[in-house]
Amino acid sequence: MPVSTKWINLTKICNLHIFAGQKLDANQYLRHKKVEQLLADVHDSSDIGEAIDIDTAVLKTAVNLMSNTVFSIDLADSSDTALVFGKIIQGIKEELGKPNFADYFPTLLGNLDLQGIRRRMAIHFQKLMNLFDKLIDMWLELRKMNDYISSNDLLDTLLRISQDDNQELDRKHIKHFIFDLFTAGTETTTSTSEWAMAELLRNRKTLLEARRELQQTIGQKKMVDESNITCLPYLQAIVKETLRLHPPVPLLVP
Repeated sequence: MPVSTKWINLTKICNLHIFAGQKLDANQYLRHKKVEQLLADVHDSSDIGEAIDIDTAVLKTAVNLMSNTVFSIDLADSSDTALVFGKIIQGIKEELGKPNFADYFPTLLGNLDLQGIRRRMAIHFQKLMNLFDKLIDMWLELRKMNDYISSNDLLDTLLRISQDDNQELDRKHIKHFIFDLFTAGTETTTSTSEWAMAELLRNRKTLLEARRELQQTIGQKKMVDESNITCLPYLQAIVKETLRLHPPVPLLVP
C-alpha cells in the first residue's frame, strides 16, 4: 500500500493497539503461557525419546500467540479451523521457499507464471481470506447478543473502529491487514528460531557458552522471563548473529 491516509491510519492502529508498551505489557502473560506450552511439548518429546521438529513446534507457538492476539483463540490446536489454517500456512511456506525463475529474470519472465507459483499462492491467499471472513462473521454474530463481552483483541478493536468511529477501514482492508500481521509474525519467528538452533548445533562451543550464561544468570530449573533478556548479552548476540547470517524474507524485500 502506498503512503496515504489509510496507510497512516493502519500504522497508528499498529502503534496504539499492538506495539504500544502498555499493550505489550498487558499481553506478556499470553507470551509466557505459549512459551510454557512449547517447553512442555519439548519435554514430552524428550521423555519418550522423540525427535523434535523445531519448525513445527515454533510455528505452532507463533501461530497460537498471533491468533490469540488477533482473535482470542488458538488456531494451531486440533480443531477443524486450526487444521485448515495450518495447511494454508504450510502451503504458503512451501511456495515461498521454492526458487522462482521470474525473480532471476524479472524483465523476461516477470509477467509469466511458468512454475505456477503465483497461481498456487493465489489459491492459498483466497483460502486464508475465506477463513478470516468466517472468523469475522462469528465475531459479528457474537456482538449482536445481549450478553456479549468485548474481548479487546485486535479483531474486536479493528471492527469497532470500522463500525463506531466511521474511519476508512472496511472489511477488505481488515482482512489484508490481519494477513500481513500473520505472515510477518509467524514465518519470520519460525525461520529465525530454526536457524538459531541449527547454528548452535553446528557450533558446540557457542552452545555451551549460551547454556553457561543461562545457568549462571537464570538457574538450572527456572524459565527465562522477558525481564531477564537484558541480563543475557550472549543470548542476545546469538539472536543478532542469526539474523545477520539468515535474515527473514521480509527483510530482503526492497
